[in-house]
Amino acid sequence: MEMTMYELRATAKPANILLVDDDPDFRGMVSTALTRAGYRVHEAANGRAALEVFQRHGVDLVLTDIIMPEADGYEIIQRVKSDPGRLPLIAVSGGSARLRMELPGMARLLGADAAFEKPVDITLLLDTVRSLLDAARRKGSA
Repeated sequence: MEMTMYELRATAKPANILLVDDDPDFRGMVSTALTRAGYRVHEAANGRAALEVFQRHGVDLVLTDIIMPEADGYEIIQRVKSDPGRLPLIAVSGGSARLRMELPGMARLLGADAAFEKPVDITLLLDTVRSLLDAARRKGSA
């Protein structure tokens, strides 16, 4: 029996993504794009809530804003990267005009696998999510 791509996708377990951003408009836009791409999205509006979600749900990738109340993105990066599973992590920042160029670079230094400035190119973000998840799966099966 031959399977189509749609049927193959339907049988694959969707990856769980933790999306952390205090901007509800940005969170909604990215959540919609990720959901349409076939991912299961868990949202958090600040760093403290994100750490709670991280502990309660099996997460395959974390996508976090950097500047947020109640634990910033740098704290999330450090917590996620200290976890034995070493999940892929993407940092995003609108930051301030003065700091904008420094924030993504600092996130990478702390362990983010990719970093973007807002406004984010959704197609590039989705490509990066897919690439990081594929690399994590290959690493896990090796």
